[in-house]
Amino acid sequence: MGRVGDAAVEELIAAVRSAAIADARVLKAVTAVEDALPAREFAPMEIAAAVAWSRQAAASRLAFAHELFRLPNVFGALAGGDIDLPKARVFCEETSVLPSAKAEQVCAVLLPQAPSLTTGQLRAKLMRLVLGEDPDAATSRHNEKVASRRFIFEPDRDGCANLLGLDLPADKARAAANVVHAHARLASAFGDKRTMDQLRADAFLNLLTGKPSGGRGGSVELTASVQTLAKLAETPGELAGYGPVIAEIARKVAAQQQKASWTYTVHDPESGEVFDGTTRARPSTSDPHPTARPSSPPVAQPPANTEHSETASASAVPPAGSYEQPEESRGAGKRRATAEVTRVVRARDRRCRAPGCRVPASRCDLDHRVDWARGGRTNASNMVPLCRFHHRAKHQGGWRYWRTKRGGYVWRGPLGRLYQVEPEPPP
Repeated sequence: MGRVGDAAVEELIAAVRSAAIADARVLKAVTAVEDALPAREFAPMEIAAAVAWSRQAAASRLAFAHELFRLPNVFGALAGGDIDLPKARVFCEETSVLPSAKAEQVCAVLLPQAPSLTTGQLRAKLMRLVLGEDPDAATSRHNEKVASRRFIFEPDRDGCANLLGLDLPADKARAAANVVHAHARLASAFGDKRTMDQLRADAFLNLLTGKPSGGRGGSVELTASVQTLAKLAETPGELAGYGPVIAEIARKVAAQQQKASWTYTVHDPESGEVFDGTTRARPSTSDPHPTARPSSPPVAQPPANTEHSETASASAVPPAGSYEQPEESRGAGKRRATAEVTRVVRARDRRCRAPGCRVPASRCDLDHRVDWARGGRTNASNMVPLCRFHHRAKHQGGWRYWRTKRGGYVWRGPLGRLYQVEPEPPP
């Protein structure tokens, strides 16, 4: 089954590549029709009539072609089959606020990684680069958009309606969504048979109408560099479940947590080693060389990389000696992870570690790499955050994975193909 399965995967990859090349040809063709016409205004009519599209569809495709041709390096990657059309759209959408020259520079940074990224991963990386390109302009765009925030009641068919909050501040919207999730999870834990979508929708309405439904208050999980929090840099922070945010929002969220313990992660840029722990000390905005020390000793973790990608290989077995064996630790005989182990694992991995998944670690199960029933220990080196779907894929879908000595993961699918997941870069 291995050879047959691998051939099927190779055929899939080739088909996706061919589709990307064909999409690039279509975009080039619609602009060629426009160029051939004496009146460019009516190009959508000609295109629509030729291929039986609606005029709106023809105009939309033509407009996207113009956006993409603004980024010749991205169009070249599409024409070569290196990226697909959805990824090309992400490049256009996320760099649209930048001048053409800067947009091309940002795209050039990520194009080598783009073939191995999902559209969600690519969008998050582009957002971070665009925010960092001109922090002042990013802050201005954020303030303008928040100023246009609005609430919409939208009647629908069959006695239903939609409620929409648009252009809300990301930190408050994420906190509100977390409240809804918490109420839904609580109801599910007590045996409620409604689906999670139904539970979330009902919790949303109950909260708005003042009907009590249990649950807890909302909070957000922020990752930011100490330089950003100390106002020594404008590097974007990141809200779990949302993505990169401007430094101003990161500092605002952090300022609201003055009484809480913070989890810190220290990345050594020379050795690549990662250390983490908890502290109640806060970075000073007046002294660039704070003397406060962490309240607990750092815990050594495997090296972190400066890239994040998923790549596929036809090999069926990871290279010998390339993956890490779980370590022994005190109190590791219990099945459920302690609060300390949970904190270390989530600080280290930050997301579900399956290929392409971006579910925050705080919403993941903690999986034993070596199953607990087979003697696996409940310690940080043997625990990995996996969302419920990918947790089930390991136990029920025939997938396996290993943790590499570099701190990444190698997954093997049921057809025998390997997929590599590199560590998250520091913020």
